[in-house]
Amino acid sequence: MPALADLVRGHPLFERYGLRPAALARSLSDALTRHDAIVVAGAPGGVVGFAWWTCTGAFARSPYLRLLVVGRAVTGAGVGGQLLTAVETVAFIDATDLFTLVSADNGGARRFYERRGYTEVGRLDDYVAPGLHEVVLRKRRSAAHRPTPPSGA
Repeated sequence: MPALADLVRGHPLFERYGLRPAALARSLSDALTRHDAIVVAGAPGGVVGFAWWTCTGAFARSPYLRLLVVGRAVTGAGVGGQLLTAVETVAFIDATDLFTLVSADNGGARRFYERRGYTEVGRLDDYVAPGLHEVVLRKRRSAAHRPTPPSGA
C-alpha cells in the first residue's frame, strides 16, 4: 500500500484535499478489509497507477470509483484509460451505472471521463471540505458491457 499511496506525494490536487501518503495507505488497507476493489498498474520501475472503487458506494446501490491515480511521469500514456477500463469491466458485470466525483476545476479529469462516456449529473459544493467543489459523473452500462447469457439460456 505505501507504493500506491506514494503516487499522491506532492501532487497539488491531492494536497488541496489533505490526502497524504500515510493516511491513504491506511485507507487503502482498510478498503481491502471491507472488500473494496483496487486494481494496480505497474511498469518495470514499479507502480505507476491504481484505481479504487466500492461495489455499492454510490447511493448504496451502484459502484463508486473513489480514486483513480496515475503517476505524473506516465500521465497521458494511457495508464488511466487502462485502469478505468479494468474498473468498468468488473463494475458492469452486475451494475448498470458507475459513479465518480471529480474536482469541479479539474478540467483535464473531466475531459478524461467525458471522452469515455461519463456525463455530469450533479454538483456538490463544499461537500468534501469547505471551498472544494465536485461534480458527480455517471456512466451507464452499454451494450458492449452487458454480460452475455450462457448458450442455451
